[in-house]
Formats: sequence, C-alpha cells, structure tokens
Amino acid sequence: MEKTNGGEIMGFQWTDREVVHLLLRAGFGSTKEEVAACVALGREETVRRLVAGEPLLTNAPMLVPFDQFHADGKKAMDPLQLADQQTYWLYRMVNSPAPLIEKMTLFWHGHFATANYKVKDTTLMVGQNELFRKLALGNFKELLTEVGKDPAMMIWLDVNQNKKGKPNENYAREVMELFTLGIGHYTEMDVKESARAFTGWAYNKNEHQIQYNAKQHDNDSKMILGESGKFGADEVIDVLFHQQSLPTFLATKLLNYFAADTPPDSWVQSISELVAKKQTIGEVLQVLFLSDEFYADTYRMSLIKTPAEYVAGILKCCKLSVAKGHAQAMRKMGQELYSPPDVAGWRGGATWLTTNCLLARYQFAESIAKQVNGQSLTAAEFTPEQSDSPLEWAKLWALRMGIPLLSEQTMKSLSSYASDTFVHTKQPKQQTAGLRGLLQLVLISPEAQMT
Repeated sequence: MEKTNGGEIMGFQWTDREVVHLLLRAGFGSTKEEVAACVALGREETVRRLVAGEPLLTNAPMLVPFDQFHADGKKAMDPLQLADQQTYWLYRMVNSPAPLIEKMTLFWHGHFATANYKVKDTTLMVGQNELFRKLALGNFKELLTEVGKDPAMMIWLDVNQNKKGKPNENYAREVMELFTLGIGHYTEMDVKESARAFTGWAYNKNEHQIQYNAKQHDNDSKMILGESGKFGADEVIDVLFHQQSLPTFLATKLLNYFAADTPPDSWVQSISELVAKKQTIGEVLQVLFLSDEFYADTYRMSLIKTPAEYVAGILKCCKLSVAKGHAQAMRKMGQELYSPPDVAGWRGGATWLTTNCLLARYQFAESIAKQVNGQSLTAAEFTPEQSDSPLEWAKLWALRMGIPLLSEQTMKSLSSYASDTFVHTKQPKQQTAGLRGLLQLVLISPEAQMT
C-alpha cells in the first residue's frame, strides 16, 4: 500500500478533527499541544502509543503520587477519605500521560461495578481500581479471574456467604449476566451449579487476606453450560470462555463505550472475532482505533459524554488544577466515582441528561467560566486572527474546548452573543465578562455534551 511520510495510508484523512475524535473516545479530551503532536505522529503511531501507555507528548509531565498531591492548594490528601480518592482519580483522568489506560480503568469500574456504600472500605476500593488499571488493556480472562478474588468484589457480592451446602448465588449470577455472557445465555441451573463451584473462598477482614477453605468447597460434580466435572472457580471461568456469547457480549460493550450506541451487527461480529482471537483488550482496541469505520461521520459526536468525560475534558482544555469540588460536581451529574448505583453500573446514554443532571452540568460550566484566569481568556491561543469576527470567536473557542463541529444554530447563537457583548467593545471589564459568558455558553452547548 502507498503511504505518506507519516505512515498513513493514502486517501485516509488524518487531521485535527480525527485526532480530536480519537482522543475524546480513547481518553478524556485533548489539549492544543496534544492534537498537534498526534497529527505529526500519524494515525498508526498515535494509536500504538495509546495502547502501549506511552506519552503522546515528548516531555509529558509525570503524575504526582497520591501522597504528594494537594487539591485546592491545601494540606495533603487523606488516603482513607473517599472524597480525596475521588479527587485524585479525576486528577489522573485529566493529567495521565496514558489516557487510554485511564479510560479503560473507568470502563472496568462500570463493567465490574462495585460501590463503597456497601464495601465500606476506601482502601479496598482503591485496590480494586489499581487492579483495573494494571490489567486495563491486558488479558480479559486474567482480569476476570483476579476480580473473583478481589476483596472489594467479594464483599460487594457476598462471596463470604457462599459455602458448601448453602451456596450464595450473587457472584455466580453476576459473573454470567453482567461480566461475561449477558441475559439469555445461561439458565438458573447454570447459576446454581456455578455458585457451588465458587464455594470455599472468603475474605478475612481482620487479617486482610483472601483465604481458601477446602472444607467449605463443594467438590461434587456440577453441570455448567453443558459441561460437567468437579469444577472449582477457575474451571467455571474456563467454561465461560468456551461460550460463543462471551466475545459478542464484550465486543458490544466495548463498541458501546468507544464507538456507537447501536453498532451494526457486522461491526459487532468483526470485533467479537478479535476478542476471541487476540490475547489482550489492547490488541482489540488497536484494530478498532485504526479502522476507517471508527472515524466515519455517522459515529462522530454520536455518544453522550459521561460526567467523567465532561468534567475531565473541560479541566483539561482549560488547563485548570483539579479541586475537590470538581469531583463533587460529577456526583451531582449522576456519576460518583467508586459508587456506581448498583451491580449493573451506570446506565449511560440519555440518563446522563435528565433535568437534574443537565442542571448540574450548567452549574459546573458557570463555575468553570468564573475560575478561568482572565489573562488566559485573552491569551493568543484563545484569540482568533480575525478578532473583529464574532463567527471566528465561536469557532475557535469551540475548538479549544474540544468540540470539532458546531451546528448552524449553535454557531449563530454564540456569534450573536459575542457580537453583542465583547467583540465591539474596548472596555476591558466588559470584554472579560463577555469572554466568560462565551466560555459558559460553549460549555453548555448541545455539542459540548457529545463525544
């Protein structure tokens, strides 16, 4: 195939728009510098770095460790306080030099939804989060096996109550329904038999240890999904991975998260085949992010941003330091980190835009417009070359906020506001107030809610 100097296949567009789309989906938005760097790197190298967890920028700053992180410029954070851990995770989303790993950590948090309101142990919740991050783009079977022996998950799904003769079905049910196969691909008997196979494992809170008690394990034969044997936990995982519905289930969830609410069956099928064939999730996503279909106009700005994407993306674009109030704003928008609503996680989609959640977004946008330094608003990168053109102000500010395209109606409204407030005035105070207003309007625009 004929390629350009940047390693791109001739005929495929690789411009700011494609980069912004990729970094919105595979991360939490982008800065002007990251976009320029990725355009220069080319599509293949940009995707390779994302999947490898390598920085997109040559001199990308390292993350500050939790014990050295100070939010709001105040005293050190307390690792046992959930609010401090929520703030630090938001900081990671905004600043991580490996954005795809952070995005997948959030994916797994929703997939293996576990909440501190039942676990009641911040350290265990953070430990689970670190497990998701460590295996974010790794082997799914390995991750599923590790999650089954994760203390937070064990508390969340009552694994300690799963004993020989008195099996507790919670984990067995969710591992099939929510983690691997989906409703309709197993029977109630499969759940009961799997629960028996999972017996014997427990988390000892006093000793902070995972323990296996052979006397509490049901070692009799089980019949699970058409296979029989004296199965234990690992053997159940093996049986699950023999099911054709597993790769389809995971492929659908990955496409829903990264690409489309209702991907065509052919796309689900092709990603499903990759899930079955490839060793790691990273390899699957590499193919997805290199595909032309991923960048098709049909799928651009077609997903509603999660509160995490909305908040982290705005902080990133505005280059603001993360504060505790920012993580609290996410909660008001319907997404509290370490606290999904139930075992099924956040529902996503239109549920992010209920009246109360949308109001919280508007309030957050207003607070951000007030927080941004006045000098930043008038900096060269936020000033169009045609500074007397309201339309150019609207276009540039949308671009700086990671919005690649505005509708005609939004463009008209923003241009009209710019014209009425600051474009034609020489008064500094009036100009700054107008610029803050423009920023707020850009951030509450319909397009700002989409990715």
